[in-house]
Amino acid sequence: MKQPLQVRDPSSASDSEEANGLEAHQVAPHTNGTNGGATGGEAVGLPTFSVGWAQSHGNRPYQDDRFVDFVLQLPTGGSAFVWAVADGHHKHHVSELVCEELEDVLSVAVGQHPSLEAALHAAIRRLDDNVFSRHAQGLLDTGGTTLIVHVLTASHVYTANVGDCKSVLSSRGACVELNTCHNPNVPSERDRFQAVGIYCSADHIGGSDINVCRTLGDYDLGMPLKGRDAEGRQLGPLISEPEVCVVALDEMSEFVITASDGLWDYYSPESSVLSDTRRTMRRLEEDPQLVAQWLLDEALAHQQRTLHPGTPGDNITVLVVKLRPLPPLPRSTGSRLCLLRGGSGDLTSPKLADLPELSGSGELYGGALSPAESSRHQVLQRRASQQKAMLRQHSSQRCSSDLQLQQEQQQQQQQQQQQQQDSLQQ
Repeated sequence: MKQPLQVRDPSSASDSEEANGLEAHQVAPHTNGTNGGATGGEAVGLPTFSVGWAQSHGNRPYQDDRFVDFVLQLPTGGSAFVWAVADGHHKHHVSELVCEELEDVLSVAVGQHPSLEAALHAAIRRLDDNVFSRHAQGLLDTGGTTLIVHVLTASHVYTANVGDCKSVLSSRGACVELNTCHNPNVPSERDRFQAVGIYCSADHIGGSDINVCRTLGDYDLGMPLKGRDAEGRQLGPLISEPEVCVVALDEMSEFVITASDGLWDYYSPESSVLSDTRRTMRRLEEDPQLVAQWLLDEALAHQQRTLHPGTPGDNITVLVVKLRPLPPLPRSTGSRLCLLRGGSGDLTSPKLADLPELSGSGELYGGALSPAESSRHQVLQRRASQQKAMLRQHSSQRCSSDLQLQQEQQQQQQQQQQQQQDSLQQ
């Protein structure tokens, strides 16, 4: 079994410890032509993609977040890429257990069910069964976790979510939300608790200190929140049933951001996060690891500005899955370079050479210039410097000439005045 990317011993980590990494993957094409959500699904090869990740304690003395990724072999002979984030609470034991068992449990489920949707439902139910079994045996005394799982095939991304982790997909810059967070501010989630007389607020549910409406584990909370009957059926409104979403990918699908609520609670809305990330990705040479680290740094900065001094933030885990390169930047006369007096926004326009001091900052639509554009821009910058130096020299010469002319005029006036005085004296 492939080891999880990140399963740490929290006792060995410091407050400020951060981690990040990068992996590149190739997913094999599926071997059959079926679709409609069947396992093995699409007969289209998926190009090489890369995954970057970053993680921080968020000024807490412990790290309860865990995450994992692996390649899932499908019964049809194809493969899919899986990644998941688990945001644990009341210690890390449940989040760690879930990430360690996910690969084996999901591998079994895809062989027993006709679709990836059904397999994801079954796998997450099995994970919660395993947590309850250990709790009943006294091997786990407390704790629970949220969980978001993605399965990436050649043409679809499947998302199964329990809790408040979140993922968004960039579709040519548009924000596509891949899941709904299960928080008390969602009416359907809140109603499930209120129907049995349990009060919900944004900060907590009932008498507990959790603020999510679906979790794995948390059997130590007991009824009326969560429990099992004699036959092992789950009881209570704090359910572990996932919501599964399927989104088709196309040539506009660029990258996915998956993160625990430590990112989204302090850096929002999601559309702003995605647009900021897309601009930053161009500046960072589309390196998902650097982008993940940048997102982490932004979230930590937002936490620091938002929280009172000394108040701990939240654990943060960020994964960036780059599906394909970003498209070339458009070349348009509608850019901010059109501050020229009737000039063009195209960096190759000869009018830029006429007015190089107005040639802009070297960035178009917030993205880095291509090598060809960069070379052209360097030429323009050198030409601008030369012309500015010439302008300064000409200006200095004009000032000197004007001063000399003024002095000559003053001398002539003085001579005329002296001649007039001499004439009067005679």
